[in-house]
Amino acid sequence: MKELYVTDLKPGMKVNSIFAVSRKAVRKTKNGEDYCTVCLQDRSGCIDAVIWPKAYISFNIFEEGDLVDVSGDVSDYRGTRQIEVSGIRKVDKNEKADYSDFIRVTKKNTEEMFSEMMSFIESIENKPLKKLLKLFFEDKKFSECFCSSSAAVQYHHAFRGGLLEHTLSVVKICDFLAGSYEKLNRDLLLTGAVLHDIGKIREYKFDEKNITIGVSNEGKLLGHITIGYGIVLEKIKDIRGFPEDLKKRLLHIILSHHGAKEFGSPKRPKILEAFVVYHIDHMDADIGGFCIVAEESGGRAEWSGYLKNFERSIYLKELNLQQDLDECSCETLSDSVEDLDERSLFKKKKTELEQDELF
Repeated sequence: MKELYVTDLKPGMKVNSIFAVSRKAVRKTKNGEDYCTVCLQDRSGCIDAVIWPKAYISFNIFEEGDLVDVSGDVSDYRGTRQIEVSGIRKVDKNEKADYSDFIRVTKKNTEEMFSEMMSFIESIENKPLKKLLKLFFEDKKFSECFCSSSAAVQYHHAFRGGLLEHTLSVVKICDFLAGSYEKLNRDLLLTGAVLHDIGKIREYKFDEKNITIGVSNEGKLLGHITIGYGIVLEKIKDIRGFPEDLKKRLLHIILSHHGAKEFGSPKRPKILEAFVVYHIDHMDADIGGFCIVAEESGGRAEWSGYLKNFERSIYLKELNLQQDLDECSCETLSDSVEDLDERSLFKKKKTELEQDELF
């Protein structure tokens, strides 16, 4: 039974536990010696580890997706936790292991999220758009695939159920904005939000143990935006009389939701609903990525290292309002002056009373 999880690890701790290898890279030191960096994971999260040359050459070969028995020390490296591995051994297939301990899944209830998604779909009034969404989500096989898919390989919502969690978040924010801006067409906006990342069900794939996330051949060749465009277009063809202008606008939202060509979008947003889906998608992805970095730091680092996705380091120290309140008297300078004046007046009156008693 696994007892020590990634979330339990703190700098200074000794480690002797089993993890799954989600990423592996062999690198060279300045002296030309091989060393290895790996990302170790369990159901609670991920942590980077380094195997220096002396340790790397002494142990059995392992690959991504394998379970490994790791011993070493947890250190603080550039604002995040890291295991310096002293020993590593591939877990034999005959050894008993509960793979559910090593599969990263959404921390939210999948059934509740899916039910909430269906409530939004039911609220759409435009008949062609509602019919389109129901053709997708009333298909049991599609729904199961959508609910179990990841939204990324490693940046944001990179776990089973991540696509559903991310999509629902985008839909909820778009719904709020639709009530705040009259120019937005709520039905088109929500449909675009639901379907914007639909291509990811075929772009990303899990290994046979559901431990590592990779990119499919189709994903490498086409990308989820192009795949999603094709999936939605084919489904629209099944709906007789689907309005042409509505079709073009919906497909434009999918094609433009990364905002610019250098980020993978064939088109930049050119309708209001596309602008909104692009910005909310980007924001939710950044928040998801930020939270993963904070989680993997173990709550001890003030700053992260340089992050390629953000093109900066980020401040991770949590806001402690209670401590701030304890240290704050909540008095302004004027309050202090008034208190001083009142104390002076009280002292003066007391002195006058004492003098009256003497006479």
